[in-house]
Amino acid sequence: MASKTTEHNRQGFITLFNSIARHKHRYTVFSDFVIMCAIALHNAICMSKELENEYLEIVGRYSKEEVNTFCELFAILVNLLDSEPKDVLGTLYMELELTSTNNGQFFTPHEVSILLAKITYGEVLDNLEKPFITLSEPACGAGGMVLAFVSEMLKKGINPAEKLFVNCIDIDRVAGLMCYVQLSLWHIPAEIIIGDTLSLKFREIYYTPSYHLGRWNIKLGMRNLLNSLSSLSEPIEQHEVVEFNEIQVEKDFSLVKELEPTKTKKDHLKNGTQVDLFDFMIDH
Repeated sequence: MASKTTEHNRQGFITLFNSIARHKHRYTVFSDFVIMCAIALHNAICMSKELENEYLEIVGRYSKEEVNTFCELFAILVNLLDSEPKDVLGTLYMELELTSTNNGQFFTPHEVSILLAKITYGEVLDNLEKPFITLSEPACGAGGMVLAFVSEMLKKGINPAEKLFVNCIDIDRVAGLMCYVQLSLWHIPAEIIIGDTLSLKFREIYYTPSYHLGRWNIKLGMRNLLNSLSSLSEPIEQHEVVEFNEIQVEKDFSLVKELEPTKTKKDHLKNGTQVDLFDFMIDH
């Protein structure tokens, strides 16, 4: 990542941002920046024509000079994330005072996220014996809690690119893409789902570059298959119905089904797999 200079700091980001936002809606400029960053990272490894068209449509709204400024803003973001995994975009969102213009969103301060990660899951990392663990954040925002957990993993000498898979959901697209950008830049294997956790209605799914490069679809598929096979050794009923938030899900244990790792939680629910909706839950 870029070395730190006087210009490439938080104040430099805010100054450059304001040079664009002077004649445009500030939240629109910020959301356009986040969306363009996310699409650039996504299409660098997994090209989507639909996302590319969206990228070009956004670029068309700005002058050549402003587009170059967006590139410099991205360089500053990379530099700000260099020191440690933390929610830089959420902090900038708050400092730019965008909360009042977008339904009162607030992002948890990094220090609070670190404290929660240490208190809640410190012992899990001290005794990590499994090949990898999975973490679920059903209201991820910009990914501050996940990044705090990643920070704790690194402090204990654990490589999250090899030992962690993250599932993140947020109903707000810009917030979810903020999470996608920051987890991508920190090389965290993750799927980011844009949709409603409570209703299980999902609109988009993004996989970080680390997910593809680490072939996590195979790792997760093998784990799900082994879990399905191990469940057959337990004395269970041939057929049972489980209630889940007023939805009845039928489980047919007469067949062994391999779950595709790219399916959403809604698809897993239909296949009789438990869906964990508890905030910041680790499957270990």
